[in-house]
Amino acid sequence: MFGEDPYTVEKSRYECTDCLNRVTTDGTLGSCPDCGGRMRNVAVPRE
Repeated sequence: MFGEDPYTVEKSRYECTDCLNRVTTDGTLGSCPDCGGRMRNVAVPRE
């Protein structure tokens, strides 16, 4: 479980689809800073 709500709109939270690295940023990320993989925004609820 998360330490804080991942769906808050004040911060953008991204997760790498390859290595599952999580990054919190004020901007947008296109690629993972660790492995270069694709990042997905986890601050957007998905069903």
